[in-house]
Amino acid sequence: MTKEIVIQIPMPLIISIEDVGWWSGKDGSAFNQPYRTGMQRDHVPEDYTALAALGKGLDMRILSGFVLCEWDKTNLLRQLPSATWMADKWRVSEKNRDLKEKAAWIINKENQKIEFGLHGVGHEFWTKGGMERSEFHNASCTMRDKDEIRQHLTCFFRLMDQYHFDFTPRTFIPPALKHSFGNQENGFQKILNEFGIQYVTLVFNRAKIHSKPRHNKITWENNVLLVERGESQIAWNTVNATPYFKFDRPVMALHWANILHSDPGKNPGVIKNWIQYIKTNSKEKGILLARDTQYCFNQHLHHILSRIEKTGEEFSIDISWMKKIPGRLAGKTLFLKLHTPPGISLKISGAKVLPGTRSAEIDFLKLHILEKTNKIWLKPVRRKNIQSARTDEKVSNQDVMLYC
Repeated sequence: MTKEIVIQIPMPLIISIEDVGWWSGKDGSAFNQPYRTGMQRDHVPEDYTALAALGKGLDMRILSGFVLCEWDKTNLLRQLPSATWMADKWRVSEKNRDLKEKAAWIINKENQKIEFGLHGVGHEFWTKGGMERSEFHNASCTMRDKDEIRQHLTCFFRLMDQYHFDFTPRTFIPPALKHSFGNQENGFQKILNEFGIQYVTLVFNRAKIHSKPRHNKITWENNVLLVERGESQIAWNTVNATPYFKFDRPVMALHWANILHSDPGKNPGVIKNWIQYIKTNSKEKGILLARDTQYCFNQHLHHILSRIEKTGEEFSIDISWMKKIPGRLAGKTLFLKLHTPPGISLKISGAKVLPGTRSAEIDFLKLHILEKTNKIWLKPVRRKNIQSARTDEKVSNQDVMLYC
């Protein structure tokens, strides 16, 4: 019976967009200003509507890495010369004030489709009149002064307050992928944890690694989870990019210009292409489009660390690793991909079946892991007088619930 049963822990996917928040798109790196988005136009509220449209089309909160210096209303950043190219002569532009208010309204209204992430205040770091990469780590990924880092992070949140963004970012995307980890109490994650950050997406082999990660794709320290996201497969300044991704990792790392058009009125067409491409390929490859970063990275932990075992006619999923990780990083939800022969369902212990609440969850079995469980058991049961509801021999939530 069990030879025809296939149980898999699917890989999840979240869409991550960097460099959100710039108002000028102009690459100013040649004259001591930020790289920004590399677009040849200013950004407009329609660019935030595009982010929300991508989220609606995928039924997902799009992780959006914000840079906030050009949002400053009060010349706050004069107090932090290293955050901008103007240093202590920083002055706020009046140019886009009304547009900023409109964009802020969109961001607040679409909070369930745009997940506010931390990218930086000015993305780079200015000292002695010159720009350095990057804001929190230098070019060799050495962490900057701790007090300076805390001042930058404090200013980021104070800029959020200026527009009544009352949600707390939980994911940090290192500017220019300059980062470090593995030095525990003396490291950057210790500071991030102070500001409520739970997740970091990065490229491990581009970071300074002070001690070996727990896994080559994931590690944790100071209650912060670090996730290997891989290199962006499309150049950061490619406008209206042709969709491309290998679907071999949990984070599709894009930049804002990639999903926008040089004519803001044509943004919807670009977004439509990305939605179709992501939906089609994720379905073909059995990938779970995650609701948000928390769901994604929890499922990713299971995908990497949970072990499916077979004992006789029964299957089990070893989830004992959950007791070794900080509690807030290991959620109780687990998605499985199941294939069974006709007439066979699974009796499950150690977890409770939950109904799928999103279209992206239809092809998966959603479980809530019970307390103090080290293993989830799945026992094949032959159904009596019950016809499979699916012609492709997949087990639906309804099929399994009959025997839970």
